[in-house]
Amino acid sequence: MIVQDRIYGRFEIADPAILDLIATRPFQRLKRINQYGGVDLVFPGRYGVTRYEHSLGVWRVLNSLGAPREIQVAGLLHDLGHTAFSHMVDMALSDAGEDYHEKKMRLIEGMEEVDVVLERHRLPLVPGDDCPEIKRSLPDVGADRIDYGVRDYVGALNTGAGLGEKVLRSIELSGREIVFTDQETAGEYALAGLEAMWLCIYDPPVACVYQALTEIIRIGFKEGWIRERDLFGDDPSLFAVIAAHRERLPATHFKLFTTPFRVEEVPEAEADFHHVKLKVRYFDPPVRAGGRLERVSALDPAFREKLEPMKARFEARKKGAFFKVVFADS
Repeated sequence: MIVQDRIYGRFEIADPAILDLIATRPFQRLKRINQYGGVDLVFPGRYGVTRYEHSLGVWRVLNSLGAPREIQVAGLLHDLGHTAFSHMVDMALSDAGEDYHEKKMRLIEGMEEVDVVLERHRLPLVPGDDCPEIKRSLPDVGADRIDYGVRDYVGALNTGAGLGEKVLRSIELSGREIVFTDQETAGEYALAGLEAMWLCIYDPPVACVYQALTEIIRIGFKEGWIRERDLFGDDPSLFAVIAAHRERLPATHFKLFTTPFRVEEVPEAEADFHHVKLKVRYFDPPVRAGGRLERVSALDPAFREKLEPMKARFEARKKGAFFKVVFADS
């Protein structure tokens, strides 16, 4: 299988187990689940990254590092359990750890196909969260964060060509930890990731879409017209359910998906949405320098000066920001 990837270029997948897993219905379903939770419906063409694309990217990172085969499988499947609209369901159901989807993944249609493939190839289903090569606590990086840090930046800005391939050439495994071998690339990657986080999560128009969709799902689930099995379908099917019940929703919420708008930050009393993000993501990866591991911020004062204000912005959103939506037809 030849993949033409937006950040790693052209690469081949030849492992029979990986190919069989990609062919299963649960993995193919990830083509219809957007990385950013419905924002692509409002800003088409800018937020087009899917969980399928990202999952292949995580496998590519692990494969390029020579990670054990079972870890490569875990990386490929790490997002298999995502609900429609990704983390919006976690937020709607007040799951602070954003892992409701992982607890309920057996509800996905066709999961037995994955079981059959794994059994055939005598491979375990290892949770990605249990693999430090895939998931690590902030500000370290696993293959998951390596991929989305670049992919989100390239996808949202339509820039950064070549950064993904450059990163692959500049990382290695130190035990079970991913570290950079080149300080300049590490800094470039980290800054790209920081900017991507703002554009894909915190930017006020995007934040309003997140809050609207979260509240829509919460309302639909509470009233019973969104069923649990609907959550484990895909984005188009869940949005069709939402559209069919638009009259039951606050007018502003659904209108975000049909009418151009701008956003103003306002006092609480004037706000349509209150955006809170408790799970902060930022990047300060370790770099091998002179036989030691040092963070980019310790090696590069210029990067540190940019990192600290961004961390402060992210931390401030834990307290929330209040936004008013002004529609073009107002």
